[in-house]
Amino acid sequence: MDAVPDPNAEPYGHAKHAIMDASETQDLEAILARHARLSDKFAAEADRHDRKSLRLSWLRLGTFLAAVVVLATAWSERSLSLLAWGAAALGAFFVAVVWHGRTVNAQEAALRRREVHLRHAGRAGVGWHRFPHKGEALVGRDHAYAWDIDLVGQGSLFQRIDVTHTALGERTLASWLAGAARTDTALARQAAVLELRDQIDFRRELEVASLGPNDEKLDASRLEALPQLPSLYAQHKWLLPVAWGLPTITLGLMGIGFAGLVPKSLWVLPAIVQTLVLMHVGKEVRGTLDVIGAKAKILDAYQRMLLELERAEWQSPLLTGLQQRVCIDGKPPSAQLKRLAFWVGFAELRYNLLHPIINGITLWDLHVLRGIEGFVRDVGGRLSDWFLALGELEALASLAALAELDPDARMPELCDDTTPLTAAGLAHPLLPVGSRVANDVQLRGPGTALVVTGSNMAGKSTLLRAVGQNIALALAGGPVIARAMRVPRVRLRASMRADDSLEAGSSYFHAELSKLKRVIDHAEQAPPVFFLLDELLRGTNARARHVGAKAVLLHLLARSGTGLCATHDIELAALGQSDAAHIENVHFTDVMLSGEMVFDYRLRAGIVRTSNALRLLAMAGIEVPLSEREALEGPNALLEQASSNEALE
Repeated sequence: MDAVPDPNAEPYGHAKHAIMDASETQDLEAILARHARLSDKFAAEADRHDRKSLRLSWLRLGTFLAAVVVLATAWSERSLSLLAWGAAALGAFFVAVVWHGRTVNAQEAALRRREVHLRHAGRAGVGWHRFPHKGEALVGRDHAYAWDIDLVGQGSLFQRIDVTHTALGERTLASWLAGAARTDTALARQAAVLELRDQIDFRRELEVASLGPNDEKLDASRLEALPQLPSLYAQHKWLLPVAWGLPTITLGLMGIGFAGLVPKSLWVLPAIVQTLVLMHVGKEVRGTLDVIGAKAKILDAYQRMLLELERAEWQSPLLTGLQQRVCIDGKPPSAQLKRLAFWVGFAELRYNLLHPIINGITLWDLHVLRGIEGFVRDVGGRLSDWFLALGELEALASLAALAELDPDARMPELCDDTTPLTAAGLAHPLLPVGSRVANDVQLRGPGTALVVTGSNMAGKSTLLRAVGQNIALALAGGPVIARAMRVPRVRLRASMRADDSLEAGSSYFHAELSKLKRVIDHAEQAPPVFFLLDELLRGTNARARHVGAKAVLLHLLARSGTGLCATHDIELAALGQSDAAHIENVHFTDVMLSGEMVFDYRLRAGIVRTSNALRLLAMAGIEVPLSEREALEGPNALLEQASSNEALE
């Protein structure tokens, strides 16, 4: 059986409050209550609009039927007074249609607002695992740490905090988490995140403006290509007078032809010329119109987002800088984008059955093209900058959501020098607030490491991922889950997961070596590497594993690397006794209470004394011969375990 250290001993780092206290739980309850109250408010608002919509539907039907009956009677009786009443009823019908449309839109907006707060409640609690966007397509499998520490993928940090609704916003957030920013950039983001943290209404309205159908991300990539398309009107100077002149002639001949002043079919001649013009430039016209095809809803969403950006009042330089970036000659971008949306709306006539007739007579597509090219001429490459600015704003809002929704979130201290990483009350960002165990983590600076030993399932890997995720958040400019944390400028690297692949012809050992190579590559370059190593070289025998793991660890330390190494290899942990200046031993353990294995997940100083592997085998129904068990555990293990259990009880 396993022996344990003194249960009354202080944990490593002297964390006085390792498990969340009641006040922090109440903070979470207040957060959940706030968003529940707001979601109920908007649900009630949606119900009011729904009832109003039903009444307006009946009003629409009534005014339409009244208009039909009165106008039909006026026609049969040749009554001007009835004609006036019929026209009034028809006007009332159109007013009811507009009113009803606005009510339906208001109802949909209220439902979207409710959905935002329901998602926030999920992010604060445990409902975020069902969110569809996990960022896995944005970070390659060969990334230096993202997959190892669960930054992306199912059950990831990205899945919890992502409030972006545009493809650029999603990509920006993933890139920030997966790549450290310069310290000055991260500090600027911190100020913006803190300001956005308290602007719950603004963050909600930004999401409401951008929520797309079926929870799809808005993709502006095709719209961004508009400035790169050739300008047809610039290439063909004759096109502008033709686009205006020929339809004028055609429509004029149709009018005077039906008046009997010229042959009725005379208008066909200019119409044929128009058809030839469309055939001549049709390919180029279709190329541009295909780019903006069916983009009216996307443009409407971006316009609403830009409007929210313009209206906001901020103090932080990064946020005010975003507002300045999107202005052109002092003009708000939402008005400019509304101009493009106007022409895109006209372009959607292409999907109507009447389009060939209307286009043939009026050169409709050429006029739409002229409007679009005019927008591109005035706005140019700034269009992409608008979308990038909105993407950055969404990424900042995601970090701000974590700062608001997690009661344990704090802004870390960022340093540009060789200050050692220290954290007080550090916890894993993905564990529920009520069941987290916080630990202090203290490193001594470049060239030092913590070697973490411990029982199976006691928390070694969780600690490494907690450290890694919090470093990634800090270097992205976001909050960390800790009472306090100081983070130097480092290059985060991890080797915690390795997968063999039959398709790639890669063994587990080869896959792990490939991952380790990414950890040690350029380890001598600045900033120093911060490594997270978990059970190195599991794909080979025990002796080779020990020699190889020791070589990797010493290689990194000799190049000013710092970090954590989790291992079951007691010989590797013994390095801390021979080189205490550079390696410190810490551990997790477990105890047996009433025949059950109990973990407290508290980090303690020193090397763990025993393993729970044999007990886990026994619990799984796999018997180990007593002689072999005693040879591994030692004759006094049972006695030590019993005395430790008594002390705990």
